[in-house]
Amino acid sequence: MNHSIVAKVRPHAPAIVVLLVCMLLTIMVSLVEQRHAKDRAALHASAAATQFQRTLQQGIDSYMALNRSLAAHFSALDAAPGEDGVAAFEAYMRSADGLRQNPGMSYIGYIRPNKRSASTTGAQGNRASRGPDREYTYPYLFVFPDNTRGRSLAGLDYATLPERWSAIQQARDSGRSVATARHLPIAGISHIPVIALFTPIYDQKLPASTVAERRIAVRGYIYSIYYIGEMVEQVMGKDFHDLFDLEIYDGEVRAETILYDGDQRAHALLKVTDLPLAHRANVDIAGRTWQLLFYSTPVYVERYDSWNGAAILVVGFALSAALAAMMLNWTRRSQVRWTERTAQLEFDTVFEGHPAAVCSIDLEGRILNTNAQALKEFKANKADLIGTAFDRFIVRDKQEAARKLFDETSRGNAVSYNSAVIDGAGAQVEISVIMIPVKAGSAVVSVLVIAQNITAQKQREWRMQESRKMLQLVIDNIPQRVFWKDTSFAFLGCNKAAAADAGVAQPDDIIGRNDFELAWSESAPQYRQDDIETLRSGIAKVNYEEPQYREDGSSSWLRTSKIPLTDMDGNTIALLGLYEDITERKKMENKLRELAHYDTLTGLANRTFFLSHLERAVSNRRRHAPLALMYLDVDHFKAINDSYGHDAGDALLRAFAERVTDTVRELDIFARLGGDEFALILEDLPNRAEAERIGSKLVDAVRRPFRIGERCVAVSTSIGIAFFEPGMGPDELIRRADQAMYSAKRAGRDRFQIASLPAMADIAR
Repeated sequence: MNHSIVAKVRPHAPAIVVLLVCMLLTIMVSLVEQRHAKDRAALHASAAATQFQRTLQQGIDSYMALNRSLAAHFSALDAAPGEDGVAAFEAYMRSADGLRQNPGMSYIGYIRPNKRSASTTGAQGNRASRGPDREYTYPYLFVFPDNTRGRSLAGLDYATLPERWSAIQQARDSGRSVATARHLPIAGISHIPVIALFTPIYDQKLPASTVAERRIAVRGYIYSIYYIGEMVEQVMGKDFHDLFDLEIYDGEVRAETILYDGDQRAHALLKVTDLPLAHRANVDIAGRTWQLLFYSTPVYVERYDSWNGAAILVVGFALSAALAAMMLNWTRRSQVRWTERTAQLEFDTVFEGHPAAVCSIDLEGRILNTNAQALKEFKANKADLIGTAFDRFIVRDKQEAARKLFDETSRGNAVSYNSAVIDGAGAQVEISVIMIPVKAGSAVVSVLVIAQNITAQKQREWRMQESRKMLQLVIDNIPQRVFWKDTSFAFLGCNKAAAADAGVAQPDDIIGRNDFELAWSESAPQYRQDDIETLRSGIAKVNYEEPQYREDGSSSWLRTSKIPLTDMDGNTIALLGLYEDITERKKMENKLRELAHYDTLTGLANRTFFLSHLERAVSNRRRHAPLALMYLDVDHFKAINDSYGHDAGDALLRAFAERVTDTVRELDIFARLGGDEFALILEDLPNRAEAERIGSKLVDAVRRPFRIGERCVAVSTSIGIAFFEPGMGPDELIRRADQAMYSAKRAGRDRFQIASLPAMADIAR
C-alpha cells in the first residue's frame, strides 16, 4: 500500500516541493516585512525629530538675533537712553511685530547700570542693597510687554539673582550674548523655572577690545526671559507632543541638569524605558549646550505598522498554490511531450548535447527545432516554440536589430551580437547570440542559432557600475580629501573636496596633472618626496602632519595618509592618498600651550614656565658665568587696589610688567608668580655688579609715575637679589631671593637688597 502511495505521489513531487518552498519563502518575506515596518518607523521618527531639533535651534537663533538687533540699535545711539526713551523702545518693538515672530519669548527689555548712592531708598533701595556689585545696581529701564507682571519687577536689581549676575558679568567681559542656567524667578512672581539671555551694549565712542575696556565701555544690556516649558511648546507646535516626548538637559544628562521633560518621566535616567530613543542632538544657546533627547511615542509604530505582512502571507500562499498547480500541469504535459519527443528526436547528439541553447530557424524566421538546453535556459517548452517567429521572444527595443542581423545571416554571413529575451517565466534574460547560415551547396536553407545566457555576467557588470557610482558618491561626500595617482605621479582622479582644494572645477580636470601644476604647487616638492618614499618602500605612510603652502599665499596644516596600491602579483601600480585640514586643531594646540606657560593678565611667563626655566638654568649654568635671581613686587599694591579698584590694579600690573620688560635685557626671563609678585632670571652675567646695576635701573624705572586711565599713580618696588652658589638647588635660590626682597621692604622699600652669602651647611641642606 505504501509503495502505491509513493508511486502516485512521485509524479507530483516537483509541484509539492514548489508549494512548500514558496510557502516557506512567503513566511520569511512576511517576517522581514514586519521587521522593516519597525525600522521604517524608527527612521521616520529620527527624521521628524531632526526637523524638530532644527526648528528649536532656529527659534533660539531668532531670539539671539532679536537681542543682538536691539543691542546694535542702542549701541548706535549717541548717548545711553533714559526713561524718556520708553516710547521709542515700544515703537521699535511694535515695528518688529512685538514678540509674535519669537514664540516662547516672555519678556525683552533694556537694563541700565545705575550708580549706587547714599540716597537710594524705598523698595528700589532695599532691593539694590542686596546686589553683589558695590558700585552699581541693575534694574530694567524698559520692558516689553509692559504688563502687570513686568511692572512688578520695576526697581529689581537683577544682579541679586546669582545666575543672572554671573551671565551679566560674562556678557560684559566677553562682548557676546550669554544665557543663564535654569533658575526660579523672584519669589512671588512665578514658580516656573526660567532662563535669561543677556547681550551687552557698549558705547561706540569707547574702545572695547579688551576685558578692561569693555567693562568701562559697557552702557547696558538687552535681556530676554523665557519660561522653558512655554518656549518649547510654542516653538515646536501643537502636534509635537503627539509624536515625541522631549527631554532637555543643560550639559550632562543628570537629574539636576534637566530643563524640560514633556511627560514628566525622565526616560534618560531610567534603567529601562518603554519609549525608544529616536534622536539625540545638541543645540547651542549663547554659550550653553543643551542636550536634546527625543523619545518617539506609539504614534509612529501605529502609523507604520501596516498590514503588509498579513497581505504577503495571503497573496503568497495563493500564488504558491497557483504555481504548484501550474507546476503540476506542466509536469503532466512534459511527461506526454517527453514521450513524444524521444520518438521524434531529429537532432543529432552534438546538437542535443550542446551546453548552450541551440535552435534552428527557417528563412521565414520561424523556429524549426531547439535543444533541451534552450528549453531549460529560457523556461519554455518545444510545443510553444515550434513554428513561432524567433523575434517574438526578444524584448521590444531589440527586435529590429535582431531582424536586421538575421537578414544578414540569411545572405550567408555569420554574425554575433548581444540581445535580451523574455523567458517562459516572464523574466528578462540577457544572451550572447551567434547566428550561422546552414547551406545546401551555396544556398542558405536555414539558420543555426547558438545562444549563451549571460544574465549573471551582465548583472555583475551592472552591480559593478552601481558600486562604482556609489563609491564615487561616498568619496565625493566625505569630509576627507581623496585622490589617486599613477607611478609617474600624475593624478588619476580625486573627489570633489580635493578638486576644490586643487583649484580645478571638476574632479576629471585633475586627471593627468601633477602637484606642480595645481594650487598647492609651493608644497609640490615635499609631496613628490612623500610619494617617492611610499612607492619605493611599498609601505603605507599614515596620519603624518605637514604644512601646505598655496599660490595665493595662504597656508594650512594637513593630516595625510598615502597608501601604495598593488596588482595581483604584488607590483605597485598606483598611490592612494587621503588628507584632512587640521589647521584649526593646530591653532587650538598652540593656544593651549601658550595658556599653559604664560600669564593671561600680563602676557609674561607664568610660575610653571618660571620654575621649569630656573631648573634648567641651574643645571646648565656655565662654570664662570654668574646666575642671579631677582624677586620683586609693587610696594603698597593692596592700598592701590583698595583705593582705585581691581581694574586699576590690573592695569598697574600690566604697566609695571611692560616697564620692567623694557628695562631688562632681552635674554632675561621675567615672570609673574601671582598677585603683584614677580621674578627675574639673569643668566650669562659678565659679573655680579651687572646684576646690581640692573636692580638699580629697575628701582629708578619704577619710580616714574604710571598713567592708569585718567590718573597718574606713583609706586615703588622692593627687589631681592640672590646669586647662585655651587651646590645650590632652585628652591634654595628662590628662598634666598624672597628673603632678600623682604629685607629690602624692612629697610624702607624702594630699593634692592643682595642676599647674604649662605653658610656651607645651608647649601648642603
